[in-house]
Amino acid sequence: MIESKLIKLCQELSKKEMTRFREFAQSPFFNKHDAVQKLVGFLHAVYPQFDERKCRRELVYQQLFPGEAHDQAKLALIFTYTQRLLDEFLMQEQFAEETRLQRLLLLRRLRQRKWYDRYEKVMANALEDLQRGPSQGGADLWYEAELATEGDAYYAQTSTPHMAHHLYQKQVLLDRYYLAEKLRDACEMAVRRHIQKSDYAARLLEAALQEVGAHPESYATAPLVMIYYRLYLMLLQPSHAHYDEALLTFERSLSQLPGEELKTIFNFFQNYCIRQINQGDERFLQEIFRLYRAQLEQDLLIEDGYLSEWHYKNIVTTALRLREVDWVKIFIEQYAGRLSPEARANAYRFNLASYHYAMGQYDKVLELLVHVEYSDLRYNLGAKALLLRTYFDLEEFEALHALAVSFRHYLQRRKLMADFRKQGYYNLFRFTRRAAFIKASRPFRPAGDTQRNLSKLQQDIAAADAIFNKAWLVEKVGEL
Repeated sequence: MIESKLIKLCQELSKKEMTRFREFAQSPFFNKHDAVQKLVGFLHAVYPQFDERKCRRELVYQQLFPGEAHDQAKLALIFTYTQRLLDEFLMQEQFAEETRLQRLLLLRRLRQRKWYDRYEKVMANALEDLQRGPSQGGADLWYEAELATEGDAYYAQTSTPHMAHHLYQKQVLLDRYYLAEKLRDACEMAVRRHIQKSDYAARLLEAALQEVGAHPESYATAPLVMIYYRLYLMLLQPSHAHYDEALLTFERSLSQLPGEELKTIFNFFQNYCIRQINQGDERFLQEIFRLYRAQLEQDLLIEDGYLSEWHYKNIVTTALRLREVDWVKIFIEQYAGRLSPEARANAYRFNLASYHYAMGQYDKVLELLVHVEYSDLRYNLGAKALLLRTYFDLEEFEALHALAVSFRHYLQRRKLMADFRKQGYYNLFRFTRRAAFIKASRPFRPAGDTQRNLSKLQQDIAAADAIFNKAWLVEKVGEL
């Protein structure tokens, strides 16, 4: 096969897209180059089998220029032209979906041509559709601000009195759009700081927080601004009160928000709950389970037809900790088919291993973990933690010791892992290793020594800032 970016991109097109690209290339409005039309027609004919037998340079050249001696430079030029045409096709395909952008551009052209009657009709239709159509969240704020910008340009050009309000309306809309976007990004940065190191400081964020905090009544009809403001306070200063206020604000505005916005906001609540759970607050286990089930009922966790493997894992983990073993077994099997094909096998095995661990079926856990691929950091961390717990319960103390030592070196090599995450796993392995030593040596030591060691371990666990799987560790030490 020809080593070509064009062919590689054509391989990624769907059959329908490839057909539309051929039609696009044949349209004289977009392309008048005969050799480009022939090349796209040839690529459409062989799609999707772009193999060596069908796509040799000499064969392609003869399809374009029959009877001519092979000229590689000429062929390369045709490929370059066709690549540019494909870029234009992709832009046109995207533009066809951007109906709001189309309308804004139409308004600009109508104004420039001074076709004012048609302009006012299109503007009225745009505003009516905005009020009547389904909410698009932050996109609505942007679009309203752009319509107000265009309306003010029309007023500046025509001095039409009934369009004079657009400048003032634009200021209100720009404020709301800016604040919603600024606060949404601030929430995302707050979450990411717990995943990887970042020293980025958001300029003007403090001013945005002060503005909304001082004038909440001004944004009572801007639900996104108030939701993200409450969410940021919740993420910045974790407390039950901030969580409850943010959730209440969100629930009051559910009907006004589109699916994509709902997914984003649910995700912030989930991340907050996970942080609280990791810090030992068991109240949030039931809370996050409620959030997950609400999203499953509305299909909000499905992206491009698939359930994310990480949602799958988190739901299983949460349900198992709540002892919802019957529910989780059904869930694992029911949703395995909705995972993406490339992630399905790994996710299914890992989560089934977690289920078997909860059922005390440790041999099945070890059998499944052997087949889990550890290329992803999250699977690597999760599988090693599950393996650690399994070794502890099986009293495989030598294997546990070797795993703890190797995992400590693994963490030391991960320079970009956030300190909170690194410390949480480090403490889990360190304290579990100590508990295993106490458990293994108990028959050979005086009871008083064992009790003192256990008391000291419990104190150290209670004083530690971060321990992943802390509830499991506390339970196991309690049993000792």
